[in-house]
Amino acid sequence: MKTFRDIFKWGDKHEEKVDEPTLKVIKEKFGLEKLSKVEILGEEEVTLDKKTALKPKQIEFFKQLCGQENVELSDFARAQHAYGKYYTDLLYLRKGIIQYPPDAVIFPRSHREVEQIVEFCQKEKIAIVPFGGNSSVTRGLEAPNGGISLDLTRHLNQIIEINEINSTVSVQAGIMGPDFERQLNLKGYTCGHFPQSFEFSTVGGWAVTKGAGQQSTGYGKMEDMVLALKVVTPQGTIETKDFPRSAQGWDINHTFLGSEGSLGVLTELTMKIRRYQPKNTTFASFVFKNFDDAVNAMREIMQSQHGFPHLFRISDPEETEIAFKTKDFEGSFSDKVLSYLGYKNGERCLMFVNIEGDKAFTHFLKNRIIKTAKKHHALYIGAKPTRQWLEQRYSSAYMRDPLMDLGIMTDTIETAVTWQNLIPLWKAVRQYMKQRPKMVLMTHISHAYENGANLYFIFLAPMKTGKEIEDYVQLHKGLVDTITANGGSLSHHHGVGRVLAPWFEKMHGSTNLQLYKAVKQSLDPKNIMNPGVLFD
Repeated sequence: MKTFRDIFKWGDKHEEKVDEPTLKVIKEKFGLEKLSKVEILGEEEVTLDKKTALKPKQIEFFKQLCGQENVELSDFARAQHAYGKYYTDLLYLRKGIIQYPPDAVIFPRSHREVEQIVEFCQKEKIAIVPFGGNSSVTRGLEAPNGGISLDLTRHLNQIIEINEINSTVSVQAGIMGPDFERQLNLKGYTCGHFPQSFEFSTVGGWAVTKGAGQQSTGYGKMEDMVLALKVVTPQGTIETKDFPRSAQGWDINHTFLGSEGSLGVLTELTMKIRRYQPKNTTFASFVFKNFDDAVNAMREIMQSQHGFPHLFRISDPEETEIAFKTKDFEGSFSDKVLSYLGYKNGERCLMFVNIEGDKAFTHFLKNRIIKTAKKHHALYIGAKPTRQWLEQRYSSAYMRDPLMDLGIMTDTIETAVTWQNLIPLWKAVRQYMKQRPKMVLMTHISHAYENGANLYFIFLAPMKTGKEIEDYVQLHKGLVDTITANGGSLSHHHGVGRVLAPWFEKMHGSTNLQLYKAVKQSLDPKNIMNPGVLFD
């Protein structure tokens, strides 16, 4: 029997329990003596009330074009492609509610088949939702107009060429992160892009959401990595070239990077790659006395012109406190020594650093970072904490589902902000979120730039039984309002989707919105491409 839980359970399917140290902290923070499973577990068999709206001749076209085995009409396949991993997506699946299933799931075998599918759907006015690793956290995969979910992962998942002279790779959009990196490593290269969804996301998904990885401070975001694209739009295929730079009109790549499938289907892209030199990687970890000192040190390092570290991360006091609690550090002899030295619980902050590349560069930059951090009253604590954090950088997110099993609301939101506005924004969000009783709010900076950084908020609170969805939506709206009112962007790397679309015009302005809509109208006049994302 295939259940709703089979659809929403993310990450390692065997990770069904929250570890004891985390459970202990949750009980302490929320004043609970015990935690027991809630009723909304999603263990019912998947069935859909809404039947496919495609006509028999339309279904037959897809089967003749792609092969019968690559056209899925089952309730489970349609439900599996109806949601991503946004918090309310998971709640709806747990409750067995599928609001907007696609009418069919299609697995194209080539770029040419994608062209024929888009041409046919344009003629028949059938909506298309491009689909990759299913890790969207912005409601970017729903099919409010029905139509087809176009899944690129089954066939369009190959590396086309590794060009060692140009230091580039051409790759199909449906390849998953681990397979992509493994093949590059065998040739002595790395993609340099490691989002927390890395194990369950695609290269194409990274590009169309303008994603960032945990090493992006050194390697850049996807808009810094992508050199060329091949995109199938309802008006025809657009293919750009992999010039290192050019001055021949505006950059067409950036029209599609961040477009989230609203303009066409990305089938291939060319990216920069870097030499894979893990033996040269250096690590450093620090404890700061407070968040202001840590942020000032990070800003000075980014503006020093010594070079950028690759992983560069600060945990705020509450995230640091939780980390120390779950590692049984709190109350230890080392903890008492830290407190004696002025690094007090509830104020201190952790910083993690790693640097990749040439051996001389990594050691030079590490020494400069240590010197700058100490200038801001940091205590250098060696390489081990950063190494330990990297070992669990993906799996920590997989606790979300077992936490929800215990009635704990847990979600994330992130933003980009200038250095000038960063601390005031952080304080404003904490003030808003802490109005709610029993709220844990952990914050970190994980992507830094010369002129600013991102803030990534992780929040946990007991669910309101029976009102789980309404409660979350109200909390989230106020959170987005707080972020945008205090100088933060709608998103730094998750994208906009349908979740943040209501704030799109306010963020960009009416003239900018007209430009977006003009491009959409030009490339997709019948609005068949992922209708509703970004600004509808």
